[in-house]
Amino acid sequence: MNNQSEKGFHPIYILAGLYTFSIYMFPVIYFVVNSKVENENSLQIWPFGIIIFLDLINLFIVISFKNKIGRIRLLNCAILIKYTLIPFYVIGGLIIAIALLLMFTPVVIMVFVGPMVAIVFSILGWIAMVGAAPFSMGYIRMSYKEGTHGKFLSVLAGIFQFFFTVDVISIMILALKEKRCVKVTIALLIIMILAIVISIIWIAATIIGALSW
Repeated sequence: MNNQSEKGFHPIYILAGLYTFSIYMFPVIYFVVNSKVENENSLQIWPFGIIIFLDLINLFIVISFKNKIGRIRLLNCAILIKYTLIPFYVIGGLIIAIALLLMFTPVVIMVFVGPMVAIVFSILGWIAMVGAAPFSMGYIRMSYKEGTHGKFLSVLAGIFQFFFTVDVISIMILALKEKRCVKVTIALLIIMILAIVISIIWIAATIIGALSW
């Protein structure tokens, strides 16, 4: 398909946008639903079904209409979802870390609440990543068949779509190769690299400090 014909608005962007919105709304829905549960041993997990249902819709749409959508639009959808969910993963990661650390405080209830919060956000994060995979995998497959990307890069990028952080970085690299959202991609890539380096230094310093205590 001619890239020129893939410019402008397309309904597929609405689907990608709604999916991103649903991911941000999920924690609110989940905790509101479970705040009304009187029995602590009967957590309501059905809200996860909403996200899984949306994941299946994404998969169905991409499989059924990928040729009509086009690889550039699929890449745009992947970029839209991956980039806009970066704050979600950053905040979610911090919440998980804080929840786990609070387990070691004198507050007894956190022994039970901490792991639950960590598990919920971890599961949601992975489900969200899998839900975005149809767009990125559809793009990778089409770009390989059209000769845009080589086999090694395509296979590697495909595998990365199911692992945190590298899924975003791989899409950034592919976006730069396609010259899509270049300025935003470079800015986010630099920020992510700095964040990773700072995190590694902080973790190393914490471990060294604990060992030398």
